[in-house]
Amino acid sequence: MAVSQLHLQVNQDERTYDLQVTAVQDGYEVEVRGADANGEQIAEMRGTLPVGDLALVLQLLTSGAAALKEPGSRSVRPLEERRIEHPNASQPWTAEDDQRLKELAALPEASIGGLAEQLGRSSGSIRARLPRVGVTRELPSRSPA
Repeated sequence: MAVSQLHLQVNQDERTYDLQVTAVQDGYEVEVRGADANGEQIAEMRGTLPVGDLALVLQLLTSGAAALKEPGSRSVRPLEERRIEHPNASQPWTAEDDQRLKELAALPEASIGGLAEQLGRSSGSIRARLPRVGVTRELPSRSPA
């Protein structure tokens, strides 16, 4: 069963942000509101997005925030942000994942970056997992162009 409405709230540093997403014909109505500790509105965004574009716009906002390097921003990105770039971030490794990692790492053109892309993991995750699955071969960070 599809969800027709979603409401999320986050609180940080005496600020509260609400996200309201409502399914409408051919898309989503998205509204973001922010309030300070006194309940005074400090931010508002709203608009309609076509079906399938919500994740794309969230990726754009995340990239923009990272590029701006906002004062006070956290150096560790929230899991939701990391999963935009690495879909399997913080997911447990399965036996099948380990086997695929071993097989891909055995290829002559294997690189840490290539394995990370193929497995939806970060480069650090790949580096940490390789010895655990018995791969002792030193792999380059990126494949030669």
